[in-house]
Amino acid sequence: MNELRIICTDCGRDFKNIRSGVLVKELFQKNKEVYRVWMADYLACPECGDGVVARFGDNPIAEHWDKEEMAEALLRCKKKKLGFDLFEWREHARNKLAYKEK
Repeated sequence: MNELRIICTDCGRDFKNIRSGVLVKELFQKNKEVYRVWMADYLACPECGDGVVARFGDNPIAEHWDKEEMAEALLRCKKKKLGFDLFEWREHARNKLAYKEK
């Protein structure tokens, strides 16, 4: 099976994996509370640094209706530092990719 290629629409370059296993919180649209928690990968363009979250797991690691599971998942991910602030990781990705390109 071929891996899904993710290409930057601005630069035409393949996105590079920056971090595997990031925490992604899917929110309810109305009240912005956490609906589901997923694990995914953060990728960025080596040319311009634009990033995407992709390659989600088949199933969420927690869902809103199970409060105990949700609390445990968020705590576990926080302890392992798997969660990320998108803007912080975007800057990190640009720095990491700039270093790799030299």
